[in-house]
Amino acid sequence: MKKNYFNLIGFIIVILINYFIKKYANQDYSENLNQINFYEIIENVLRPIGIFLLINFFSRKDMKIQSFSIFILVIIIIESMFRYFNGKEIIDYNYTIGMIFGLLLVFIIDLIKNKVIDKPLLTNN
Repeated sequence: MKKNYFNLIGFIIVILINYFIKKYANQDYSENLNQINFYEIIENVLRPIGIFLLINFFSRKDMKIQSFSIFILVIIIIESMFRYFNGKEIIDYNYTIGMIFGLLLVFIIDLIKNKVIDKPLLTNN
């Protein structure tokens, strides 16, 4: 399986899971601002995975996982700062937990991709 097909199939799966969560888990999030919400955590887990697969699909070279993790951590910090300074003094735990779990899953996906797709060809010397 080629690298681009792996990334495209993974991105389509992430989009489908996100669609089904949004469609079948209609909840009013305004009442549960400071509570752990499983569906919102899953939505936030899918963000880094989708971004990683999309970047790798369109890039000629694979993005290094260390660079991507720094990129995602900067996004988490910036979004948390904007939420705090816009008058929302409640920290959204669902967002932070979801993004960190998503980043861990990106490491696992990259490990699987390296083992299965990018494995070195065995030569008979």
